[in-house]
Amino acid sequence: MKKLFLTGLGFFLAMSLTFAQQATPEENATKIVTELVTKLTLNDEQKTAVSTIVLDQEKAVAALIQDSTTTAEVKKERITKLQGESDSKIALLLTDEQKAAFQKYIEERPAVDIPASPTPPTEQKENNNENSNQQQ
Repeated sequence: MKKLFLTGLGFFLAMSLTFAQQATPEENATKIVTELVTKLTLNDEQKTAVSTIVLDQEKAVAALIQDSTTTAEVKKERITKLQGESDSKIALLLTDEQKAAFQKYIEERPAVDIPASPTPPTEQKENNNENSNQQQ
């Protein structure tokens, strides 16, 4: 009974971790804006403008990630470009003191990382067939 309980608990923890990684663009934008508000001490007007910019960026990033026709490298380039454009727009709203803190935030921000898409099943079957033919 104890093993069954622990197995069930482990299953639910694993499922919660899976769902935790699937954040919506709105959730991502809220998280980023909250961080910027605290690090840059944005006023209400700046916060509203930054929220709009970041939300637009996060929606565009989500659309890019969902696009299965482009490679991970192309996605990474496009996301980096989107971030640069958003950073420029945000910098225009900031005071000189805030710009210095924002530049530090940008430098400390983790690099864009796009997981490689898995190989489509048809290609895997072809590879398996080739391997089995070579073994024979």
